[in-house]
Parts: sequence; C-alpha cells; structure tokens
Amino acid sequence: MSEILDRIVNCDISIEKPVMDSASFGTILIIGDAPPDGGKDLKPVDKYASLAEVTDAGWKEGTEIYKAARAAFLQEHKPELIYIAVRQERAAEGDNGEDVKEEDTEAKTKETSAGTGIGLEKFSDTVKRVLAMSGWYGLALAGADTADYDEVAYIIESAEKLFVFSVQSKELPIPLSRTDYLRTAVIYSGSADEYAHVAWLTECFSYAAGSETWAYKTLSGVSASELTTREMGRFDEANVNYYVTCANKDITLQGKVTGGEWIDVIRFRDWLKNEMQLRIFALFVKYPKIPYLDSGITLVENQMRATLQDGQEAGGIAVTEFDENEEPVEGFTVTVPKAASLSSAQRASRKLRGCSYTARLAGAIHAVEIKGNLVF
Repeated sequence: MSEILDRIVNCDISIEKPVMDSASFGTILIIGDAPPDGGKDLKPVDKYASLAEVTDAGWKEGTEIYKAARAAFLQEHKPELIYIAVRQERAAEGDNGEDVKEEDTEAKTKETSAGTGIGLEKFSDTVKRVLAMSGWYGLALAGADTADYDEVAYIIESAEKLFVFSVQSKELPIPLSRTDYLRTAVIYSGSADEYAHVAWLTECFSYAAGSETWAYKTLSGVSASELTTREMGRFDEANVNYYVTCANKDITLQGKVTGGEWIDVIRFRDWLKNEMQLRIFALFVKYPKIPYLDSGITLVENQMRATLQDGQEAGGIAVTEFDENEEPVEGFTVTVPKAASLSSAQRASRKLRGCSYTARLAGAIHAVEIKGNLVF
C-alpha cells in the first residue's frame, strides 16, 4: 500500500474475537470405571464422538461404560459427542494426604484392575472433581449402586446441571433421602443394561433448550415397560417417569424432576440465565467503557431483550397474545432504571441495579380433554 495514502487516510481495522460460550446444554457426561486392562491413552475425562472411539479406548462390549455409550449413540438423534469421566484410585494412607494426580491415571487404573490398588473413589467424589469442568450439562452414572444416586443428587442440586438415573424396581419410594430435588430425574426401566436414562437424556438434549418436552419421546434400544394403570398412577404421584407403549408407539411419559417441576423448564431456565450473562459480559469486553448514563443502561437493556427474544424463538417463552378484551398480553417485559434516578453512591459503585424482567413460559400441552355431543 502507498505510504502517502496511509499518511492521508490512516485506517486501522481490528478483528474482534467473539466471546465464546463454554456451557453446553446438549452434552452429557457419563461416569464409570476404566476398562479392565487400563485402556488406551485413557484420560480422567475425555470426549468421544462415536461408539467406535469408546471401544478403541478400551471399553469392550459388556462393560458398563460401553452399554451406556451405546445407549447414547443408538438414538435417532445421535449426539455430536459425549464426555466420559473415569473414577480414580483413592489416595492410600501414608501418602502425605496427596490425591492421585491426573497424569497418573493410566498407571493407577492398571494397578487397581490388577488387584494391587486400594479401590476407586466414590461416584460422588468423581462428580465433585468434574463439576467445574465446562462443556457438559447432563450427568449419568454407569454401574452405580442405588446408594450412589442419593449422594450425587445432593451434589447436583447446588450446581446448574441435570442428573438422571433409572430404577428397575416398581417399589416406592425411589432410592433418594429427599424427593424435592429440582435437578434430578428418575425413569423406571425394566432393564438396567439398556440404560434408559442415557437414551432419554441424549434424545431430549438433541432439541434446543425451550423447544422440547421430555414426554412422548421414543427411545431406540430401550424396551417399553408393562405397567398397570395403578402402577402408572403411583409413578405419577411420585414424579417417576416411565416408558410405555401407547397406540402401538413406545413413548416416555411425565417429564418431571423428582421435585415435581418439568425438566424442560429447569433446562430452559439454566440456558436463559447463561445466555443473558454471556451477552451482557460481551458488552464489557467489546466497549472500552459502558457509561453510567441512559445510553449505557440501554445497551444492557437491549441485551436482556435480545436474550428473551431468543427464548421466544426457541419456544420457551410465550409470544404476545390477546385476552378476551383484545388487550395484548406480552410474552415478556423488561424494566431498567433511569440514570438520573440513581443516587451518587449507586453510580460511584459502578454496579447497575434495578434491572429486571418478567417472562411467561410457553409451557407444553401433554394431555387434552374434549367434550362433545352427537345429535340428529
């Protein structure tokens, strides 16, 4: 380029890198044991794009991880990838209290499988270890005992994740010390080997958050259960989900967490929070300064509105409707303060408070009641 032209018109163009979202609301993580032979280049946590990759890592047919991964990749809407976390060997007494390091995974796993180790960590300990890792949202256990479910559910309740497991007994209550969890769901399945909970997670995660319901889904490789009307009624009351045949179609029913809320509502809420946080954070990264003026507050408001509009397009938030008087009922409203109404102390703190929104959930229809008359 001409140096004279640069002197006359000085033009600099920067390439801005977008703020990337590390959260994924469509990816599952499976926790289980390492392959009996220690595996091939096995990492404490790794991602796998196919059942062939899982097999190549060392989990052969018949192992619990293989059966769980097979349930995921067998679904009509196959996942792009899944995460698998391997339970590690517990630190032995006299090891100066030091935990096993991740780089020692392969050696320690081989020791344990050969019978020289002291045992593997509990499933709940593995969950604590991987909880802060980004990239996954749904949790499933492979080869766990019923006692593990309660410990893991307690941990997941304080995290923005979902935990799903299956039970093979029709007896109630389910194996949880509490039944008011909002992040744990249970599905009844007659076969533990079919990993119905993994299939269910995978199929529902194939839909964007807010666009799905967890009922009326068909699961590949999972046998429908034979339940009486009374048994289904008891499951309904206990917020236990199940997979049955109706009109020659195998479908899931309910779609609730143990606390009674709809699973899709919990997932959409987490997505909405994450999306709004990410959008507003991107403002601080993009602009040299967000002024504490109406213009700066409007920038924040616009991102709040953009997030809620995305939620509408996904199907999680209701669109504007009209009541019986033809008055509009907005799908959402956003409220932000005027800069001039804030005190000097509030402005000096550089924290913007008083931003809020109200949104109506679109919900979903799971049953219909129709009354009609036939006349001559």
